[in-house]
Amino acid sequence: MADSTDYIKWLERANQDFRLIEIINREGIIGLEDSFCYICHQCAEKFLKAFIIKHEKTAPKSHDLLFLLGKCKKYDNRLINLTNSLTALNEYSISARYPIDFDDNRTIEDAKESYDCICKVKHVLCLLFQ
Repeated sequence: MADSTDYIKWLERANQDFRLIEIINREGIIGLEDSFCYICHQCAEKFLKAFIIKHEKTAPKSHDLLFLLGKCKKYDNRLINLTNSLTALNEYSISARYPIDFDDNRTIEDAKESYDCICKVKHVLCLLFQ
């Protein structure tokens, strides 16, 4: 059985990912676009799973951000406002993880979009954790 504070560990890890995102964004994304988009997806996944764990004690084993959002909306329907951001970030999960199967390198525009999306996700979810 998960401890009632397990979600805090997920939040801590999500915030670590976000710190790395901020460092890469500040230092320069060029040449790191695929990895940058991927870590933005991972960060969003951890924030969503933290929210689920806070309410359900365990998180599903899924990387699909829209599936996770569906679980989260059961507890706060305002999260529907994240649908567009999570849809965009969902595009970066598989292709960045398995480069042999996909030949669609991410652009600087993709990286900027993923940054904007993860900033929105972090902002909204952190407000709900207060």
